[in-house]
Amino acid sequence: MDAINISNLKKSYDGKTNALNNISLSIPKGEIFGFLGPNGSGKTTTVRVLNGILSSSSGHAEILGKPVNEKNLELHRLCGVMTESSFCYENLTTEQNLIFFGRMHGMEEKLLRQRVNFILKRLELLDVRNRKVKALSTGMRKRVSLSIALIHNPQILFLDEPTSGLDPENALTVSKLIKELARENEVTIFLCTHQLKYAENICTLYGFIDNGDILGFGTFDELASRKNASLQLKIRGKNISDKLGLTHEDHNIYSKSISGDTEVNAIIYNIIAGGGEIYDVQQQKWSLEQLYFKYIKGTTDGALL
Repeated sequence: MDAINISNLKKSYDGKTNALNNISLSIPKGEIFGFLGPNGSGKTTTVRVLNGILSSSSGHAEILGKPVNEKNLELHRLCGVMTESSFCYENLTTEQNLIFFGRMHGMEEKLLRQRVNFILKRLELLDVRNRKVKALSTGMRKRVSLSIALIHNPQILFLDEPTSGLDPENALTVSKLIKELARENEVTIFLCTHQLKYAENICTLYGFIDNGDILGFGTFDELASRKNASLQLKIRGKNISDKLGLTHEDHNIYSKSISGDTEVNAIIYNIIAGGGEIYDVQQQKWSLEQLYFKYIKGTTDGALL
């Protein structure tokens, strides 16, 4: 059973224009799914429908086999949500917030106390457990919001820009926790972010959305193969014959699209046999950023909106 199933999901706010155009996705358990697209593309609408905050205009969605919009209380126990505007009570302490939201999820008191201590330690919040949230830094507030989303041990975790506002050390702590949740606990992560380099480093599955349409869905390699995003061989050298099919760029840099290691071996052999010199060789695959723009704009460069 997949963690999330979406079939022909449509959402219109005014009955005329669709925010979602019959989108379909199936996300297996334990995946870190990067949902990527420009502002206004339909990411937030999708997350709100999946969490029962919005009703869809048509189509069907399931969380762990349970239909969305039915038994929403049960669905909320399965899911944790952290958005950029996640709410917590600023006049309560960090620990009081966790206890309050844990009780809201109906957690047994002894288990809740154990979970609070575990989460505070794991997100390095023990030192501020008795400080009011309003006195905390932006980065600490971000970690408090994440701890609230995790307090009831959800099986699906919806995250919106989980590392924005964090310093590099804390961002690494959060990223490590996300990977551990997916790998060790089979928690499915549904991640919305504009940080494409971050998504490339952490996600195992991707979906590209724009204007309410899913333009691409799959692993990096699956998405790349559909756009013929071949590997690029970069060679720094000189006296390399044009007959070998390499493009001479500048400063003794040559490049060629390749299929893999076997082709590299043949190219290097032919360069040396032809009297050429090689100082450096690198295989370069497309970045997620290049792939994103290829799907969204039909080009490999641009600036993320």
